[in-house]
Amino acid sequence: KVLGLQRQTVYSWFARWESAGLAGLANAKGQGRPAILTAADTAQVQAAVRANRQQLQDVTASLRQELDRQFSPLTLKRFLKSVVASGDASATA
Repeated sequence: KVLGLQRQTVYSWFARWESAGLAGLANAKGQGRPAILTAADTAQVQAAVRANRQQLQDVTASLRQELDRQFSPLTLKRFLKSVVASGDASATA
């Protein structure tokens, strides 16, 4: 309880460490929530950002309609940062 974790979680981590070392502690592919915006959406996001560079709220609203998905301006902001970090800086150009 010192770490605020369940005992079973700590045991599980320790077992993974013993069997696979540091690599055993990495999250496996497929863990976590699926992304709302994906690499396939990059072109549409780029076009929407180019059309309205200064208003994240407006870009979010238009993309919600185009993509028929619900997401927040913060989600869009994180997606744009990830696109730039991945080397596709043209997303904000």
